[in-house]
Amino acid sequence: MEINMNPDVRVYWTATVIYGLAALLYVLSFAQKKENFAGLAIKFAWLGFLIHAVGTFYPAITHKYTHICSFYKVMGGTVVIGMFVFLAMAAVKKEVKPAALLILPLFFGLMVLGGMIPCHPLGPSPVYKGWQLWGHVTGAGFNFGFASLAAAVGILYLLKASGKTGYPYDKLPSLEILDRLNYRFVMVAFIFACAMVASASLWAIMKFGMVKKTMFLASIVWGFWSIYAAALGMRWFLHWQGKKLAVYSPVALLLVMSIMFYMAPFGEKNYHSGPFFYPYKIDSMNTDPGKADGKKTIQSGPVSVPQLPAAAASIAGNNK
Repeated sequence: MEINMNPDVRVYWTATVIYGLAALLYVLSFAQKKENFAGLAIKFAWLGFLIHAVGTFYPAITHKYTHICSFYKVMGGTVVIGMFVFLAMAAVKKEVKPAALLILPLFFGLMVLGGMIPCHPLGPSPVYKGWQLWGHVTGAGFNFGFASLAAAVGILYLLKASGKTGYPYDKLPSLEILDRLNYRFVMVAFIFACAMVASASLWAIMKFGMVKKTMFLASIVWGFWSIYAAALGMRWFLHWQGKKLAVYSPVALLLVMSIMFYMAPFGEKNYHSGPFFYPYKIDSMNTDPGKADGKKTIQSGPVSVPQLPAAAASIAGNNK
């Protein structure tokens, strides 16, 4: 399989390799009981994040991105926000650093998967131009970041509760601190899930109108929202603490990831691709400078938007 190696994709794979090195170092620090490897892993994670952030947000700000929400863009954008959440929290609270044992290998694996799975390139993306989609993208990214932290802290709780001694078990926070962190991360994940669902619902209505497809989409996103709503409800009313919440958090992360993969843009027609609502439509896009392709208008829900099959086919051909 030939991998598209546009400049932003090369940056993506550079960050992926550095994430992989960071993950390897942290796993070795756990397996070989070498504490200095853990600190080095965090430094490599910061380096990978900075490279990844530039490769993700510079094309978005300058509108020089090459795909419309291709799978590596969705996965890369999710991971870069998740990595920021982890690194920021680890810098603020040292008790969070051991969560790298799950976070770094998980994010590295997602980056590799996002770069290898084929996707359907549809040309320059207007996805970053709508405030509704900005709310959805950032809400989803931060939700994933805090969901990953909650899952990692839950696993650390189970490791600590096993009663083993020595490094790194002696370096883990107490069970009370881990339980409190788990609860707080679940709560923050729920808050960002609310932001993600609200903005996604608004975007879906503006894109499709109140139609059957919108209602099906709403059932998916509200199911996503209920994952952490249920966790908080069980914490408040059923007094889920300690081991119960520690077990639930990794399960909740798996549910989040399953929904993320279901909604990911594997094909031309999906929930993340166009046509887009007014005024965030592509008014013109040429395959060659100075040449204008013919445009036709299609209906999708309540608004009309231009579709440019010739340009899309050209970009798709460049990706083969």
